[in-house]
Amino acid sequence: MDERLRDALLAIAESEKTNYILIASMLAELVALRETVRGLDPTFSEVMEHKRAQEFEENREVRLGTIAAIDQIIQRLKEI
Repeated sequence: MDERLRDALLAIAESEKTNYILIASMLAELVALRETVRGLDPTFSEVMEHKRAQEFEENREVRLGTIAAIDQIIQRLKEI
């Protein structure tokens, strides 16, 4: 295997590991926060669902654009 390719793949794998650790940590904090607020406010679930739907719609274009850009990278790599 080409050494440059190996180095690039290694860098991607290390980055993915770091991303996974960060995301897992953030999710644990969010779950703890969500459950804390749920215990303090009986209307929390309704408000949370409304805010989630609102955020999902407001950031739809950015999310779809990011996914499309990553899909293009994947497709280009498959064609190599």
